[in-house]
Amino acid sequence: SQIVSGSEDKTLLVWDVQTGTAGQVLQTHTHWVSCVAWSPDSRQIVSGSGDETVRVWDAKTGSAGPVLQGHSDPVTSVAWS
Repeated sequence: SQIVSGSEDKTLLVWDVQTGTAGQVLQTHTHWVSCVAWSPDSRQIVSGSGDETVRVWDAKTGSAGPVLQGHSDPVTSVAWS
């Protein structure tokens, strides 16, 4: 199993729970990452940031997907339905 974390260093890390090591480093945010969540099928990761964007990531490859813009302040919460 895996854990995803976000940081003030503008990155997300995907961790291997069994080994305790960080694998993928996801980075395109231009400000701190304040929130992260896995999609219900674990295929995507979503992140919110102080750069006022929500970004969607491919959890397997780490590639950046859509950038969702529209907030006028930092994004502090994200959730999947």
